[in-house]
Amino acid sequence: MDAATEQGVKCFEIYRRDNGRTGISRRLHHDPATGRSWVLEVHEKSGARGDSLRVETEIDLEDMEPEERMRYELRLTAELAAERAARPLF
Repeated sequence: MDAATEQGVKCFEIYRRDNGRTGISRRLHHDPATGRSWVLEVHEKSGARGDSLRVETEIDLEDMEPEERMRYELRLTAELAAERAARPLF
C-alpha cells in the first residue's frame, strides 16, 4: 500500500506500457477530502549497465486542456462508481 492510499487518496492505474528497458505508467489520483484530482505519469528507463532514470510528472486535472480533462473526469467517475458498487451494503 503506498502513502497516498494510506492518507485516504483514491488511486487508479489507467495506463501502463512496458517495452523492454523502458516503461510508462499513468495513475489517476483523487483526494475525497479536498476534491483535488490529478494524474501522475512515470517514465522509467534502465540502461544496460544497471543505471536507471525515473521521471515523475504530476498534472492537476484543472490544468489540463478541456477535452483531456473531460476524459479523465469520466474515467474517475466510472472508477469511483465501480468502487462504491463493490462495497458491501452493510
